[in-house]
Amino acid sequence: MNIPSLLQKMHEEKTLSAKQLNYLLDIHKKKLFSVHQELRFSFYAGILLVIAGLGLTIKQYFAQLGDIAIIGSLTAGSLASFIYCFAKGNSYSHKEVASPNIAFDYILFFGCTLYSMDIAYSETQFHVLGNLWNNYLLASFVLFLFLAYRYDNRVVLSLALSTLAAWFGFTVTESRFSFQEYHRLYAIAYSCLTLLIGIFLYRLAVKKHFFDIYLNFATHFLFVALLSGVIHYKLFSLYFLCFLAACVILVLYSLRTKRFLYMLYAIIYGYIGISIVGLDIIRRNTFLVLTYFIVTSLAVIVLIFSLSRKFKENA
Repeated sequence: MNIPSLLQKMHEEKTLSAKQLNYLLDIHKKKLFSVHQELRFSFYAGILLVIAGLGLTIKQYFAQLGDIAIIGSLTAGSLASFIYCFAKGNSYSHKEVASPNIAFDYILFFGCTLYSMDIAYSETQFHVLGNLWNNYLLASFVLFLFLAYRYDNRVVLSLALSTLAAWFGFTVTESRFSFQEYHRLYAIAYSCLTLLIGIFLYRLAVKKHFFDIYLNFATHFLFVALLSGVIHYKLFSLYFLCFLAACVILVLYSLRTKRFLYMLYAIIYGYIGISIVGLDIIRRNTFLVLTYFIVTSLAVIVLIFSLSRKFKENA
């Protein structure tokens, strides 16, 4: 018995109502489809376009508009967004909370962005904090982190972690480290701090579904920093040993959690790091270099596809 016949029989037995029957038949015939992702993308694109338009307008016409008009408009816009979220937001819970509507997350993100533009413009024009202006970044990180957890918003959490990364980048400009070494070491420090925050909150069972965001930020910053060290110090260095250890840990975590994304990260970053070391050894032989790229790239592609299939089968 096929599915339509089975559904019809259930309707005749009064297990399904006529409305339910028609709805399930439409799903089976693929007459219905979700536009949820399309709507989310449209909202996100719209918000980005509005923000870009505001930025260009301020840049080109700030002299004609005046400081009061610009700061007042940005402040009013951010306050309106925050007030809307405060009025419409659901109650807080340590667990995942659904947004009250599809636009809610993007209105909150829009408010956070307007706040950032407001603070940046005010400091640029009036230099309230002077050389300590980067403390705005730390304050913004705290605000965005609070809003992300209060309203269960992954986009704002990503904004918070990006702001923290910017604070790391600007707070140590007077460090005794060189520019390259500074970015390398502080990227590692940032990734470790981000991971520790994520693990701590995960252990407390506070928004456990946010852990992947922390892990993604930590993973990319750590691997980019270690790859930078491998490029500079090559094979015989602590950076290369740490890089290999990080790849192994990421592979083990991927196998344990059955998340292919982290396996993909380990393969791609691992291939890049090993290629940097390998090509440094054979760089004088053009034939070996070309052969290496052809053989290894094909092997990596086959490995990725075969592993993705196994992960899907075990899911």
